[in-house]
Amino acid sequence: MIRRKQAINAFLNAFLISFCAIMLFPVIYAILVSLHRPGYGFFSIIPDIWTLENYNRLFVYGKFPRYILNSVINAGGGALVSTMLATLAAYAFARLEFKGKKIMNAFVLGMMMLPGLVSIIPIYRIASDLKLLNTYTLMIAVFGAYGIPLAIWIMKGFFESIPRALEEAAAIDGATPVQTFWQIVLPLTTPGLIATFLINFVYSWNNFFTPLVLISKTDMKMATVGLFDFQHVLEGNQDELLAAACVVIMVPAIVLFLVTREYFMRGMVEGAVKG
Repeated sequence: MIRRKQAINAFLNAFLISFCAIMLFPVIYAILVSLHRPGYGFFSIIPDIWTLENYNRLFVYGKFPRYILNSVINAGGGALVSTMLATLAAYAFARLEFKGKKIMNAFVLGMMMLPGLVSIIPIYRIASDLKLLNTYTLMIAVFGAYGIPLAIWIMKGFFESIPRALEEAAAIDGATPVQTFWQIVLPLTTPGLIATFLINFVYSWNNFFTPLVLISKTDMKMATVGLFDFQHVLEGNQDELLAAACVVIMVPAIVLFLVTREYFMRGMVEGAVKG
């Protein structure tokens, strides 16, 4: 029996290690290629000369710094908007009783299943009529709206896991409902807020189709669309420069996750208790 468990554990460990290796290989490969000297060849994994020249060329001569800035503004702004609005809505779903609550819960769940492709044409038409195409306002509003349904369900689980006795005690001490929410309840949901923000940020950061349709002005393009355009304007074999651009796009989301990984894991585990 013991040997059987050991064999199963060994198999699972080998499977997980292999799975992680397969997932990490494209990332490691892109990093190694980006460190090649220009023109060395895309299919050579280990560089003969390690250099950061491709990154220097990318930031000095390219428009990638602007693309990265646009992505930070749009993704960060959209994640902030969705987290703020979803937090208020989730608290209402978790604590208040009102007519049509179950229907609205089902509606929110249904919105998570709705593909973004379905709404992109109406969004484009509305934005065109309001003269909002190629603006930060439009992208932040769209990304914020996309992230609200999932954010509501994550935060709802957090609020439901907080004992009502804390709020009742605060009310007895004379705290208003607003004071109770901001000073008692909200600080306890910090891991959930961080997890919600991070999930929405990464989704918006990696989004390609939405900014491709809604943004046509070069200076307003996001990094994912900029990378798509970038590979068509390169002359000759410059795969090392393209790999450097891919690495630059990956870095912000990875760094943000590494910095907040403790809160993120706590948020996902604790939010699943009643979510």
